[in-house]
Amino acid sequence: MRRSAAIVVLSLLTPAIGLAQERTIALDAPPETTIGDAIDVIVTVTAAASDEAAVPEQPFEPFEILGKKLSIDPSPDGESKTFTFELQLLCFEPGTHELGPVHVRLTSAAGDLVELASNTASIEVHSLLANEPDPQLKPPTDPVVVEQDDYRLLIIVGVLLAIALGALLAWLFMRWWQRRDRPEPAPPPPPPPWQTALAELRELELARAAALSEGRTDQWVDAVSDSIRAYLGRRYGFHGLESTTDEIAEHLGRAKSLAIEPQDAVGFLGQCDLVKFAKASLADEASRTLIEDALALVDQTRPAVVRQDGGES
Repeated sequence: MRRSAAIVVLSLLTPAIGLAQERTIALDAPPETTIGDAIDVIVTVTAAASDEAAVPEQPFEPFEILGKKLSIDPSPDGESKTFTFELQLLCFEPGTHELGPVHVRLTSAAGDLVELASNTASIEVHSLLANEPDPQLKPPTDPVVVEQDDYRLLIIVGVLLAIALGALLAWLFMRWWQRRDRPEPAPPPPPPPWQTALAELRELELARAAALSEGRTDQWVDAVSDSIRAYLGRRYGFHGLESTTDEIAEHLGRAKSLAIEPQDAVGFLGQCDLVKFAKASLADEASRTLIEDALALVDQTRPAVVRQDGGES
C-alpha cells in the first residue's frame, strides 16, 4: 500500500520537476568586424530534455542573416539538453551596433510555449575607408605585359600530322586489301546433260553429209553413239562411255524417271554398234533417220519444262 502511494506521488511530482528545470539563454558575438564580412553569432539555450527550441522570424537590423544552423546536445544525466544556434550575420553600416536580444521559442512536452530573450552584445563594424577624409578612386595604372604560352601553332601542326597519319594508314590498308589472297571464284555450274547432248547432235547433223561423202561414216556414227552414251550416263547416274550396251540396258532398267522403254535406247545403241563393229553400210536416208532418232531420244528423256500456265513443254 505504501509502495503504491509513493508511485502516485512521484507521478504527480514529475511534471513539476520538469517545469522547475531551469531554462537559460546566452548570446556570444565577436566584438568587431568589417563591412561586408560575415560573423558567426552563437545562441546557446539550456532547457528540459522534453523541450523543443526554435529561433522565430525577428529583425536583426542593421544586420542581415545569411544562414542558420542548429545542434542539440543532451546532458549526461538525460534531464536537460543544450540547443546551440549558429547565426551567420552580415552588416554594411559602419559604427557600433547593438545586437539583441535574440528571442528563442521553447515548446514543452505539455504543449506550453515559453519565449526566452538573450542578452545583448555590442559589435563595432569597421570601414576600410574610415581613415580617408575624402576617399577617391586610384588613378589607372599603366598596362602590364602578361606573357601567355600560345599553343595554337602546335595544335594546328598536331592536327595536320594526325590527318596525314590517318591518310597513310588508310592508303596502306587499301593496298593490303587489294593485294590480299582472294578465293578463286567458283566455276559456273556445268550445263545440263540434255543441253550438251542436243548441241553435239546438232553439230553432227550438220556434218553428216560431209562425213558420208568423205567416207568417214564409221567415225560419224561412233560420235553419235558416244554422245548418246555420255548423255544417258550423266542423266541417270552412271559412266556411259565406259559401259557396254548391255550394262547400259541394266542401268536404264533400274532408272525411275526414264520416260521411254529401255529397249528403245538399247535398240538405238545396237544399231550404232552394228555400223561401228560389223562395218554395215549406212545410206544417206538411214543416216538422217539415225540422227533424228538420237535427237528424239534426248528430247523424250529430258525433264519436262513447266510453263507458268501449268502446262508442260
